[in-house]
Amino acid sequence: MDRVTKDDYYISIAYEVAKRSTCLKRRYGCVIVKNDVIVATGYNGSPRGEANCIDVEVCQRLHAEKLSDYTKCKAVHAEQNAIIAASYNDLI
Repeated sequence: MDRVTKDDYYISIAYEVAKRSTCLKRRYGCVIVKNDVIVATGYNGSPRGEANCIDVEVCQRLHAEKLSDYTKCKAVHAEQNAIIAASYNDLI
């Protein structure tokens, strides 16, 4: 039996985390690892307490004049969510 490398292990977890994304356009996942221990995970989507694009089936950015206009997008990056989760976990 072949053992998966550490990098492949963490990447596969990031792919699974990405499946929780609430963005209609793109799905990203993030895993923060320190000293070979998973500290936090995060995925991209609406900020906590806001309606999720996937739930309301509307992407504000897709209705902008230019697709490159991200001012209509309120999504939080996967990395930002992971950092927020890590900070929260440290406080508990």
